Amino acid sequence: MNKDIFEFKHFKVRQADSAMKVGTDGVLLGAWVDVSHATSALDVGCGTGLIALMMAQRNPALSIEGVEIDPIAATEASGNFEASPWSERLRVRTGDFLEMAFDRKYDLVVTNPPFFKTGQAAPEQRRAMARHSDTLPFEKLLRKSASLLNEGGRFVLIAPMEVKEDIEFFAGEANLWLRTRLHVHTLAHKPVKRLIWEYVNIPAEAADIHLCLQKSGGDRSDAYAEMTKDFYL
Repeated sequence: MNKDIFEFKHFKVRQADSAMKVGTDGVLLGAWVDVSHATSALDVGCGTGLIALMMAQRNPALSIEGVEIDPIAATEASGNFEASPWSERLRVRTGDFLEMAFDRKYDLVVTNPPFFKTGQAAPEQRRAMARHSDTLPFEKLLRKSASLLNEGGRFVLIAPMEVKEDIEFFAGEANLWLRTRLHVHTLAHKPVKRLIWEYVNIPAEAADIHLCLQKSGGDRSDAYAEMTKDFYL
């Protein structure tokens, strides 16, 4: 098995050089986010380009721009985009999202952001940058993302349960309304491991839903298998 390439049904993700590899968080976000009725999307911290590729597969009218601060990962994402069936709808910008100027707004902004706030940094500098929130603080991430949404646009992110209060406080500060909050459990009897928030910039009523990833034997749950059936081999 070649760990440098993760193969899906309709595209491949080369990940030899990127600090963060293909993982459940990215697959979850790419499979769950509502891409309907969107024609423009921004993937903040796109890494290998996985989430953007999944969204491009799901909506043939969607053009997606990825932003990646790590030039090595950005180069790898660009190669993955070019090798995909949707290359004409995908592009990467290299740089710091917080410092970057944008001349347009988007229907959808998604991110699988760095989230560790305390504790020892990852031993390798590029991996640390991809994992620790001091490179992309939640307050600044949410404020800038909100400023880049079209009216009625949506901001969607995944993060651990431990940062729930921070995310929801800063979303309120950025004048975002919660539309859907997905609680992700590894097993049905286990506590929530991850949350995916869908925010909008117009008033909305919030809905809470739950997803279990695995059956007791370790296989994917029926719900998760259905969600990812168009991607996993």
